[in-house]
Amino acid sequence: MPRYANFVEEIVAEVSGGLKDAENNIRREWHWAKNEWTARTSSDLRSASSKFRDVPNRVSDIATDGGCLMRYMFAYSIKGFAALMGLSGVIAIIAGVSKGKTDGITIGLCLLVFAQGSFWVGHRTQKAADRRVDEKDQNRLLRLARDRGGSLSVIEAATDLRLTVDKTETMLRDLSARGYAEVRVSESGLLVYRFHEIDRADEKPHARSVDEL
Repeated sequence: MPRYANFVEEIVAEVSGGLKDAENNIRREWHWAKNEWTARTSSDLRSASSKFRDVPNRVSDIATDGGCLMRYMFAYSIKGFAALMGLSGVIAIIAGVSKGKTDGITIGLCLLVFAQGSFWVGHRTQKAADRRVDEKDQNRLLRLARDRGGSLSVIEAATDLRLTVDKTETMLRDLSARGYAEVRVSESGLLVYRFHEIDRADEKPHARSVDEL
């Protein structure tokens, strides 16, 4: 009997140990799942908040793209119309000269003048659209620099903004030449553009009047 009693006690001890191990595992898994859920929820909330704050910028970009598209369409339409008027003017002048009629020559000259004026209007409209696109791209570049802590490389900016490397490099060099960014070189030779005003944004509350300097 004592032997059976010891055997039963061993079984009870094994079962108790197994239950305790299972309880510890369940608690450990519960704490891990809770921490993981909390971290993921916090990350999702920060991501959603960031996207929500970026909505006005995206709406502004869409509106700018739409406005530029309308300007380009208007500019190319005016240029096409000017080309037709110019061709009509040349034909009218040739016909007037061949027939010896001054009316045809006069009409042709008027059409050429009108075509030249129309082409100038279309060209100015296209240039205005080009400037608006450049302003929008520069604004997006600065927002990207702000989101990346004030530092950007050419390839990084070109990839995120979906611009050509040449245009991105031109914008960064222009900002650097105007004193808004500093060119730095990493140990591997990577060129990095550092924006001081973004990097030192925490100094704004402590700024003093120019007269106090």
